Amino acid sequence: MLLSALIGTIGAVSAMAQTNVYSLNAVGYINVTVYPGFNIVSCPLLASPDNTLNTLLPNTTGQYRRWQVWTFNPIANPQYAEDIGVGAAWAGGGAETISPGSAVWLYNPSNTTYTVTFVGTVPTGPQSTTLYPTSFNLVSSAVPVSGDVVTNSISTFSNGVKRDQVWTYGTVAGQYTEYLATGNNLKTNWPSGDPILPTVGSGFFYYNAQATNNYWLENYSVSQ
Repeated sequence: MLLSALIGTIGAVSAMAQTNVYSLNAVGYINVTVYPGFNIVSCPLLASPDNTLNTLLPNTTGQYRRWQVWTFNPIANPQYAEDIGVGAAWAGGGAETISPGSAVWLYNPSNTTYTVTFVGTVPTGPQSTTLYPTSFNLVSSAVPVSGDVVTNSISTFSNGVKRDQVWTYGTVAGQYTEYLATGNNLKTNWPSGDPILPTVGSGFFYYNAQATNNYWLENYSVSQ
């Protein structure tokens, strides 16, 4: 199915209730539902002044006390870095970034579902997300879209190879769904169907089976 472009055009206001995305021109905000436990979360907006944890999820009043953020770096050792909300700050300093194209684990320690709001500018023009070789990468769309990752017109991912994998995580069920490419044409070679980004602000693991970097190329303009 075609990905829904969830951005308003210049001079127009767009409200897509099913995805909780609202935008005026190319600047807007995204509401992301955070369920109890672990969630894969992304921010496909350029926040001001930056996309650090302190900007996106400021813990100035202790509202994220005991929450955990786990960033993933496929070429680092260890691959995960953790930050925990303590008092009115983040224990690790809150300098971790959630940039467009990346994703993180966000752990909600309560039994309550929360909504976090990200505010920023929609990335426009060519966007490139690096997929490191023979490794899992924790990624997301670099623009605020949801739906089919492979066959849409904005966020087309067609340059993968046989044995590439996509792993999405169902927060409510607490389990992964695996998509394995059985051929080099990713538009026709996912036995489980094309990988789906369920909501704006979500992410997934992508395993790049190649021995070199691959790139998820996206392109969005406000005229779309």
